[in-house]
Amino acid sequence: MSLILPFWFKQRQCKAEPQGGDTMLKVSGPNLGEAYLHILDENKGAWKASLRLSPDGPDIATGEAAVPTPKAAWEVAFELYRTHFIV
Repeated sequence: MSLILPFWFKQRQCKAEPQGGDTMLKVSGPNLGEAYLHILDENKGAWKASLRLSPDGPDIATGEAAVPTPKAAWEVAFELYRTHFIV
């Protein structure tokens, strides 16, 4: 997986670690909570992003619309983390 981390993510000194495959990341940062970003191909090209507090826990936030690529889904997932943990 060739993931490009958002600029603000690096500025905040956050870390992203793969968590059991290419569709989940464990993210954390200084003075921020730990969270799990997850993307899922719902039906052949309709990717959804979600945010969880544990790897197997329920989604606490999901992207409103499906997006066509995994890259776009990761962008949505990072935005969910930013709006729920940073802002």
